[in-house]
Formats: sequence, structure tokens, C-alpha cells
Amino acid sequence: MLAETFCPPDFEFAFTQNGREGLHLAYQFQPDLILLDIMMPGMSGWDVCQRVREFSTVPIIMLTALGQTADKIRGLDIGADDYITKPVDLQEIKARVLALLRRAAIGDHTDTPLYRVDGGYVTIDPITRKLRVKGQEIPLTPTEYNLLLYFITHSGRLITYEEILDNVWGPGYEGAVNNLKLYVLYLRRKIEPDTQNPKYILNERGVGYRFARL
Repeated sequence: MLAETFCPPDFEFAFTQNGREGLHLAYQFQPDLILLDIMMPGMSGWDVCQRVREFSTVPIIMLTALGQTADKIRGLDIGADDYITKPVDLQEIKARVLALLRRAAIGDHTDTPLYRVDGGYVTIDPITRKLRVKGQEIPLTPTEYNLLLYFITHSGRLITYEEILDNVWGPGYEGAVNNLKLYVLYLRRKIEPDTQNPKYILNERGVGYRFARL
């Protein structure tokens, strides 16, 4: 079994090869992370991911043989936090799992006060990990939350692609600029009044991004 191959001994895991059963496990087991295939009987991984996102922000890694760019974009767009294409070395999977668990834990025990952007148009609460735009709560995946929090806590200065990937994604994601750009696109859809003319997350072409000063 894949999980038995690389899970540290102090980890618990539940496993099924059926998508519908996997969704039930996600309800019952309340895992810290889900490793999800796409082509499964009962319910596809696409559907499982979408259903899980209706009730949980648990980190999700899609592990699949579907390696087209369109598949990867679809997976991230419906709420996956990472997308790994088979065949893949088991040690890489282990590194990705541990990195994502670390990212999900960022800010869990912080007592930082509420951050307000643009007079409260955007607010983020590091204690509850909640984002609100115009007073309405907006769901974020763990990676989206960590990326937005990093932007906000470094507002007003240029942040290079490499710095963001190192601090938000961690080891193993060096050079994954396309992943970063996708997540910036998702955040802009959620916080910008006009995604075509962003006022918060600003491009520094070929170098990185600058978040508008609070």
C-alpha cells in the first residue's frame, strides 16, 4: 500500500480505492491531508475534491497519471493544493506531503491581530484563518491562505518568486513559478475588485510581486 511505504510511524492513515468511499472517509476520519487519485471507481477524484471543498479546507494533493497542463490547472482550480503526475518517486511524494503539512500548520498558534487592507475592504484573521472581502467570508485552501498571509505580512516591498516559493511552498518547489502564478490568479479572483487591473497583488515583471502597502 502506498501510504504504508512512506508514512512516518507516528502517522495514522485511512485508505480506499473507491472515490465515493473516500469521500465518506474524509467526513469520518477528518484527516490532516488527502492524497487523491483522479481515475477511481464510484466517483472521480475531480468530484471528490469538489465535494470535500464544500465542507473542509484540508490540504489535498492530487496524484494521477493525467499529466496534461489542462488537467493540472483543473485540479488546482477546483481546490487541490498540489498536483503530482505519475510515475513519481515515493520519496518525492513523502517530501511533498510533509511540506504541505508544514504549510498548513503556518499560523495555527499565532496571536497576530486582524489584518485590514484598503480600510477593511479585505480582512484576514490569522487566528481563525478567515478571509473576508467586503464583509463576506471567502473560502481559501491552505496554500491560498499561506500565500495571502505572506503577501500581507510583507506588504510594500518587492518579493521575488524564489523567496515566495521558499517560504510558502518550501523545499522541492524551486523553480515552480507557474504554480505560483496560478495561485496569484486564484487570489486575485477572490480579493481584487477588478482582476484585469489589480490594485493589491502587483506584478514586478520577471522578478516577483509586490503587495500594496497596508
